[in-house]
Amino acid sequence: MATQKFIVITAATCPVETRSAALADMEKFAQNCRDNGAARVTYGSVISGRHPGALIFIQFFDDLDGFETVMDTIPSSAAYGRLLNTHCVMPFSRNIFRGKAIPFEPKIDPRPNYLMLTRARRKSLEEADFLDLLAQTAPTFKKAGAQTMRMGHTFTGSDLGTYMLGVTYPDMASIEATYDALTNDPAYAKISAGVEIDMRSITKIAGIL
Repeated sequence: MATQKFIVITAATCPVETRSAALADMEKFAQNCRDNGAARVTYGSVISGRHPGALIFIQFFDDLDGFETVMDTIPSSAAYGRLLNTHCVMPFSRNIFRGKAIPFEPKIDPRPNYLMLTRARRKSLEEADFLDLLAQTAPTFKKAGAQTMRMGHTFTGSDLGTYMLGVTYPDMASIEATYDALTNDPAYAKISAGVEIDMRSITKIAGIL
């Protein structure tokens, strides 16, 4: 799976009583995005972290022209209109990240069920060293059950200068196994000493297109 140059993460609030219907329309809107420039879309709801219950919509683009095309098509998307006007979904954050390559062979069959997002800011590590150390941890993630692993550097939006690591898993047991294994990973120890982590969340994936 190629590393797309840009990743867009949108977060929104949604009333509990309309969430099921909202997720159904998120699938339709995801298809709209795929048809108009997004290379891949992942969506779901946050079950642990800073904004529990929030809806998350992640789009991957090869270039910003694709993002522009998607934004231009939003006014004509019936699914997006229902999300806002019928299901009372209210976006509160949208960040664009520049993708950073990490050597990792993805596995998306069966479809991942959970996404862990971790946000960090470099303290003492240069970016090249940070990414090299992260690449060294990839086998530990893979062996413990991680299915995909992607990194982005905040390009626009809030928390400029931070990095977001997104790792998908088939189940919670794999998440637990990963972080148990990372405690003995020397590269991860160097990362932990050289960055400041200020957010980690788990999203229950509802769909990937």
